Amino acid sequence: MTKINFNSSLPIVILSVGLLNHVMIIPLVLDVAGRDAWIFAVLTGVLSIGWAFLLYWILKKKKTEHLFPWLANRMGKRFTKVICFVLSVYLITIILTTAKDMVDWVRTTSLPETPSIAIIIPFACICAVLAYSNLKTIAINSAILLPIVIVLGIFVATGNIPEKNYDFLFPLFEQGYFFGIKSMYYIANGYLELIIVILFQHHLSNGEAIKLKTVLGMMGIITVLILGPLTGAIIEFGPILSSEMRYPAYEQWRLLTIGKYIAHTDFFSIYQWIAGAFIRVSMAMFLLPDLLRVKTANMKKGILLVLAIMMIIINVIPLSDIHFYTFLKNYYFLGTFFLLIILILLFTVVAKMKPKRKVVPDETIQKRP
Repeated sequence: MTKINFNSSLPIVILSVGLLNHVMIIPLVLDVAGRDAWIFAVLTGVLSIGWAFLLYWILKKKKTEHLFPWLANRMGKRFTKVICFVLSVYLITIILTTAKDMVDWVRTTSLPETPSIAIIIPFACICAVLAYSNLKTIAINSAILLPIVIVLGIFVATGNIPEKNYDFLFPLFEQGYFFGIKSMYYIANGYLELIIVILFQHHLSNGEAIKLKTVLGMMGIITVLILGPLTGAIIEFGPILSSEMRYPAYEQWRLLTIGKYIAHTDFFSIYQWIAGAFIRVSMAMFLLPDLLRVKTANMKKGILLVLAIMMIIINVIPLSDIHFYTFLKNYYFLGTFFLLIILILLFTVVAKMKPKRKVVPDETIQKRP
């Protein structure tokens, strides 16, 4: 097994969670909370500190053992299979919702006359090829893509400074202190999704030496990823207009001009969107057969082929973007929030339990004398 260190996996996490925060969560948060969205993002970021300590503790207890034997050695194989099935379904939903949202965005903003199937087939194939490789290959691709994504993010943030009106951030709580508190469910998904680190920890060469400051740093990065474009939408378009936008982060690109004669810089956003979706989907596709402990190459190819076909089907069926948005808002993110909370509590309980059998360094299991 080719392993990487924890720092090498950070670009994967940043691109994956960054797409979730920038593209999928921000429209929902603005829709629900309006002007108060940014303060609820700050509050969620403060609460994430507790999650950082808990995640760090779970990682230290789990070490570099694969999730399946780690759970089975404490809770039994039957219960472990149920948990792995639930996690598999969760990873599949990440793949399908990301692919669907990406294709809808591309058709809405850039290729309105292009059939969805012409967009999703090459995307699904490329993701499947990357997922078939290994975590190191995904990490290298992420490390290549991320710097340009960061530079473009800084570019749009600084380039729109003349258009920003910080007075739009206040006053707060005009409709009550608890108006928009539901937005914290959506924002929390970006933090709770770091549970995927537990899924690939056994691929890390320094999985037992993860530092608390690194986990806290990840929480800080996620806070910036959600707070930056969220406040940017409010101060550039106002709380009312921004809450009515389907893709507020994209609209910030449309607002950007370079001097007097260069406009329509929104084509830069295509790179950011596709890069994030590419890594997010590829990582989820990689984790699924790894979670199921698939041993043969043909079986792994079969699983990736099925996932690619599922991505194509979800984009071919006549599901409008309005219905998809309603599904994300009313069902998906609320459901994943409670699911991830339950899984985290479960992993916390398991981490406190003593193993039934002793795990030796070569990852074999021996009975205690």
